[in-house]
Amino acid sequence: MKLRSKKETTEAAVVKKKTYRFNILDVLLILLTIGVIFVAVNIISPMSFIKKLQSDSTHTIEYTVEFIGVDEDFIDAIKENDKVMDSVSKNSLGTVVAVDYNTHYSELKYDEENKVGKLVDYADKYNVTVTITADGSYISGEGYNVNARRIAVGEKMSLRFPDYVGEGYCISFTVDQ
Repeated sequence: MKLRSKKETTEAAVVKKKTYRFNILDVLLILLTIGVIFVAVNIISPMSFIKKLQSDSTHTIEYTVEFIGVDEDFIDAIKENDKVMDSVSKNSLGTVVAVDYNTHYSELKYDEENKVGKLVDYADKYNVTVTITADGSYISGEGYNVNARRIAVGEKMSLRFPDYVGEGYCISFTVDQ
């Protein structure tokens, strides 16, 4: 067995006790990592800080929603100047500027006897088109929104009027510049 001197023992202990020291490069690396994570979350998140900094481009928009097969008892329930609300979120979606209920509801029925399709009109049901005006904002990549509700042609909408509630589809859309 070999004996060690006191100096060799002390040097061996110093080597074992040497620990990692925190320096300025470590701080910079941590700050850089936090910054990259912050930017990534804000770019991906729909409620991001970066999107809130973008310029708000608010415009007056006019859109038309069609309600199909409305019973004749309800065609007078929607009137001009009625306030429109989203049935789900209860947010305001604008004001009615025009209502058209002059189109009878019709369906395509197959005639087995003659092997053809026939358009059948229903005298007690109507297709009601409602034109609504509102202040909407344009968000890049999303389109136009009114109180966080996307407005686009083909979009299914559940709307609430003072005397009527129904589901319809947006069939036209214009923007006043």
